[in-house]
Amino acid sequence: PKYSLAVLERPWANILSRYCALVVRHPRIFIIIPVILTAVLSTGVLFKFKVVRGVHYLYSPLDSRWKAEEAVFNTHWASSDDLFYPGKDVLRRKGIYMILTAKDGGSVLRRDHASEFLAVLDWIESVNVTMPEGDTYSYKDICFKFHNKCFDNTHVRIAADQVIRANSIHRSKITWPTFKSDMSDEKIDLSQGLGNVTTTRDGHIVHATSWMVLYQLKQDTEETVKLSSNFEKSIDFLSRNIQVPGSLLNTFTFHSDTFDEELADSNIRLIPRFSVTFGILIFFSVLCTFNLHWVWEEKHRRLVIDWVLSKPLMGVVGVMTTMMAIVSAMGLLLLFDVTFVDMCTVMPFLSLTIGIDDTFLILAAWHDSPRCLPVHERIIRSMRHAAVSISITSLTDTVAFLIGAITPLPAVRYFCFYSAAAIVFIFLYSISIFVAILTLQGRREENCQNSVTGALVITDCRTENLTTFERHFTTGSRVELQQSKSSQLDAILTDTRLWYQRFFEDVYAPFIWKPEVRLMSLLLFALYITGSIYGIQRLVVGFDLVNIIQEDKPAHKFFEIKSASFAETMARAEIAVLDPPNLANSTRRGYFMSVLREFEQTSCSEGPASTEFWLYGFREYLTQLGFNGMVEAVLDDEESFNNALDTFLLSSDRFSFDVLRYANGTMRAFRFSTALSTVQTDYRIVDCCRQFREIADRHPEFNLTTYTPFWNLADQFEIMWPQTLQDIYISIGVMIPISLLFIEQPLCAVTIGLNIASVAFGVLGFMAIWSVNLDATSMITIAMSVGFSVDFAAHVTYAYIMEAKNDNEILSPCERLGVTLGIVGWPVTQASTSVLLGISTLATVEAYVVQTCFKTVMLVVFFGSIHALLFLPLFLSSCHMLFERMFKQGQFKVADSTKTMTKL
Repeated sequence: PKYSLAVLERPWANILSRYCALVVRHPRIFIIIPVILTAVLSTGVLFKFKVVRGVHYLYSPLDSRWKAEEAVFNTHWASSDDLFYPGKDVLRRKGIYMILTAKDGGSVLRRDHASEFLAVLDWIESVNVTMPEGDTYSYKDICFKFHNKCFDNTHVRIAADQVIRANSIHRSKITWPTFKSDMSDEKIDLSQGLGNVTTTRDGHIVHATSWMVLYQLKQDTEETVKLSSNFEKSIDFLSRNIQVPGSLLNTFTFHSDTFDEELADSNIRLIPRFSVTFGILIFFSVLCTFNLHWVWEEKHRRLVIDWVLSKPLMGVVGVMTTMMAIVSAMGLLLLFDVTFVDMCTVMPFLSLTIGIDDTFLILAAWHDSPRCLPVHERIIRSMRHAAVSISITSLTDTVAFLIGAITPLPAVRYFCFYSAAAIVFIFLYSISIFVAILTLQGRREENCQNSVTGALVITDCRTENLTTFERHFTTGSRVELQQSKSSQLDAILTDTRLWYQRFFEDVYAPFIWKPEVRLMSLLLFALYITGSIYGIQRLVVGFDLVNIIQEDKPAHKFFEIKSASFAETMARAEIAVLDPPNLANSTRRGYFMSVLREFEQTSCSEGPASTEFWLYGFREYLTQLGFNGMVEAVLDDEESFNNALDTFLLSSDRFSFDVLRYANGTMRAFRFSTALSTVQTDYRIVDCCRQFREIADRHPEFNLTTYTPFWNLADQFEIMWPQTLQDIYISIGVMIPISLLFIEQPLCAVTIGLNIASVAFGVLGFMAIWSVNLDATSMITIAMSVGFSVDFAAHVTYAYIMEAKNDNEILSPCERLGVTLGIVGWPVTQASTSVLLGISTLATVEAYVVQTCFKTVMLVVFFGSIHALLFLPLFLSSCHMLFERMFKQGQFKVADSTKTMTKL
């Protein structure tokens, strides 16, 4: 076209041409400067490298409402470690859980088993732990105290003691889930202490398969945090090494640092894989740079390596350049204190493959340039197209990751920052170091020297006196042979295309252009879309933290038993009333009770019987004092109400913890709770959270705040799907204008947008089929799918429009399809293969984050390659053919008859 929307394509190509000309004139400068820059930036890695962990922080939205809600309870009811009431603490603290089961699989409520259980509890509290500095301490030094006594899981101790004294669970008359003991003034809740309970019709326990206890530890100072961490790890170590006293019970532990330890362990197991990946990719890159010829000699065909055209050193340089870019990117961001998280450890694997993709494109463009031209002209000509192509892909990859960084999940955000920075450095180093070294290699090619050793090569492959070593390591071609008719090698080189160009142009392109193959491709695409829709409808949204723990670890067994034995345990939703009404006023009290009933009547609540509210206890207290019919009169008189309430709170530790009062005795705030019905599914959790928050928001006069640890999951699950779709939509909206700026055919920009959508939704759909959830890790690969799909689509469309044309004649759609695939088919294949090789080592790491990354990247690469090598080329050529047929009926008939049309 005479006028083009691609306003940046030609100016940017001119800028890159001038820049590359400068690199050719001073190649050593463009090698030294990046090396020095890498050395300087690497100081960030050496001196400021630190992995920040904390699964609740990293995998929850930054602006999550649950954080403010948790802070309310932390401020009012847990502002210090001295504010602690057993069973009412809802915050995440340092601590260790332990589940105990019978080794014979029977009930843990047998007398001998109950005795051993109590012995284990006594052992935990008596273990002396030694710090690296030599100081020794025990549980009593870091425990939470209640009534000046360490919390010792009194509720289960009383139950076990009652079994021992009764000599049988059947005689103990313990009821479920709560029971009244002579040793306690209040009912004891066993719902969190006994698992897989069987009861009689009247509610008495007859069987239970597990005990569960929790020891929460102080963390108010750095010293206590250090002591608590060491204590829980010591108990966990002793449990895993079967040093717990007794022979009847199995013990399984989980502590507050387990998740972070698992993430750290995954990194330790991942690091050696990177060196393997590095070696594999170097081998693959070197292998892909060899140029081979078959030469006939005395009726025998011999394989000859062309050491002039082959560029094995460039394969090594490509990988090393990418490594330098990764180190520079990490160092720069670390110097600016950008958080490095565990998920970022996967970034080098993926960035390494992206960098090699650029290497293959540049080398393909170099080999496509005429050898008879001087080196500087070959560099300018090849980089004019290759550099524009990798500019588009680097820009779109960077934008894709920056769009991914919009997500409020910190783990995803920081991964995207590091990935985007790595891609920028990969591009800069590709057009500096790589081009500079390619220039030096080009001079050797021009001088007919061995690309590795620099020695002159033997160009006459017909010499019968050549040894096997000489034939394989000292032969090469010279430019003059391309125009000579004097040798057998010359006959081979008459077609200057390399073997992969001949394959994609002469074999693959005509094959897929056959009508029956095009029809099969259309049917395959229809099946692909159908499978994607099927999978998306079954996609599970959510990140289960348990998946972080390896299946063969004791902590994973802990969660398996907890899930099976405590499946019926109900979570409690805590509601804080920060602007309490005057409950001595019957009108205000009645209105507030109607609000409470709104919580109790939701589909998520277990109902009024499950609500624990100090006002209910206060009524019962007044009734027990003998007021009976006068209860309402006491409640309606403010002075009587306050006097009776003072006495009640003094006699009830359980409820006095819930009520906060000013110094003058007036009520400052209070809390109550109601049990939630089982919320096993992610959507159910989100729905319950939404219902409770809506009720709280409808009554701002009470300043209500609801909270349960489930709300953390709800906030995370709620943003996953909308955020993923938003990223895809924004990516498409941004990538189309970028494509229009560089590719002159508007239809191709739209095609790139459709390609992004197709690959992204395909990955989403087949993730579900492969049992991969939509969580923080897979969100990253969705962002990657945008980058990869744009990469491949941009290469194909740019080649089809800008390069796949002949200046002397009009190319038919089939011919243009062949030329396009000849140009990009092998680089795309190399890029896909390098990515698969790069992530292959991840498959051996048994870690959820790594495995999720491996599976989703596999899907991204597979679908991106299928689109780039089959669906997209056929779509472009089919549109071309349709366009051609439409215009041949009109104004282009004249152009066709005069043979003057050179481009559609």
